[in-house]
Amino acid sequence: MKLKFQNLNLHHAQKMNFWRKIPKDFDYQIARVCKHCENTFQGKFCNHCGEKVLEKQDQTFKNYLLNLLNAYTFVDGKFFNSIWTLLRKPGKLTSDISDGITVPYMQPISFFFLANFIYFFFPVIQTFNTNLFNQLNSMPYSGFAREKVNEFLINNDINLTEFSTVYDLNSTGNSKLLLFLFVLYLLPFIILTNFSKQVTFVKYFQLSLEFVTFILIVPTVGISLLTAGLGKILQAINSDWNVEVGDAYYSLFLAFIILCFFVPAIRRVVGFSWWRSILGGFLLVSSLIVVITIYRFTLFIATFYSL
Repeated sequence: MKLKFQNLNLHHAQKMNFWRKIPKDFDYQIARVCKHCENTFQGKFCNHCGEKVLEKQDQTFKNYLLNLLNAYTFVDGKFFNSIWTLLRKPGKLTSDISDGITVPYMQPISFFFLANFIYFFFPVIQTFNTNLFNQLNSMPYSGFAREKVNEFLINNDINLTEFSTVYDLNSTGNSKLLLFLFVLYLLPFIILTNFSKQVTFVKYFQLSLEFVTFILIVPTVGISLLTAGLGKILQAINSDWNVEVGDAYYSLFLAFIILCFFVPAIRRVVGFSWWRSILGGFLLVSSLIVVITIYRFTLFIATFYSL
């Protein structure tokens, strides 16, 4: 059993470092004592706790950078396998992980935070952000927001323009830091619109993570970058995106993309028939309006009281 575990560890190490040259002078036959659990083993990894043998090259700055790159690019294939599965087979990540198939994929929470991390690197994309002007004039709670802002302006003796500049700057960062709340806000709507006694709460939570991860990667980052490129092309030929397409048609297109993901995901995870999955998908896409509104209200409160 120990030998089998060692072989698995060796195979994993070779896979993780396929693009790095493995030193030939490492002796796999020497018995070593693990510095963490004091278990005696052979090879580079302890077969009891998994601790790695620290070598001289492990303490170089070059190796530190390589490990950092590995942490963010997941060259062992888990990230690429997870995103490929997410795009090709909606709901399979949730279904497989719930069934105990975890080795090929990143954990749902880690996958979500990596998607959030990718979104964070594109400051020009403000899908989940709402500036002060829209908070004060376009939301169902705008009356409440105006009352709070006016009270703040009077108490601090500043004008709306100055406050708006500071607010918008802070709101941009908060909108990305608070995205996990979007997962929690979407969760009850997933359960209400697609309830089944056969599905556990944890499975619904993982499905919510998968849904929001997809929304971040495809509509938010992928399609936003694509439309930005098309906008540049239209601008170069003296055309206007709003005239050629318009926000209404663009929003319908995004809703259709999300629906096309939700329906097969619901069918695969919950086990509904196609017609029931389509109904659940429509109800869930419609509920996104409520979820986004709740999220924007939370964003306003968090940003306002942080100033």
